[in-house]
Amino acid sequence: MTSNGQTGNMKRIALLTTELTVDDVMRQWPSTIRVFLDFHMHCVGCPIASFHSVEEACREHGIDLLAFFRRLQTTARSSPLPVQLEMGRDCPSASPNSP
Repeated sequence: MTSNGQTGNMKRIALLTTELTVDDVMRQWPSTIRVFLDFHMHCVGCPIASFHSVEEACREHGIDLLAFFRRLQTTARSSPLPVQLEMGRDCPSASPNSP
């Protein structure tokens, strides 16, 4: 148990935000891939997808962030629960909580 009372293997519930990387969004909510394609954002398989946030990608592609994010939210809500990524394994920049 950590000093704040959390267990070391506690899983975090993923929330869709504009700060998430494009890659994380597509991995956690695979149904959102269609949204990226519908907005002519060819982020699927792009090496930058693991670095760009949704907000940055919209800015780079000249896409209205609010319209895009609303569509992402609608699509994510209508899909099954998000895929749970294991911190450290599926997110190379993150490391698991230490007990």
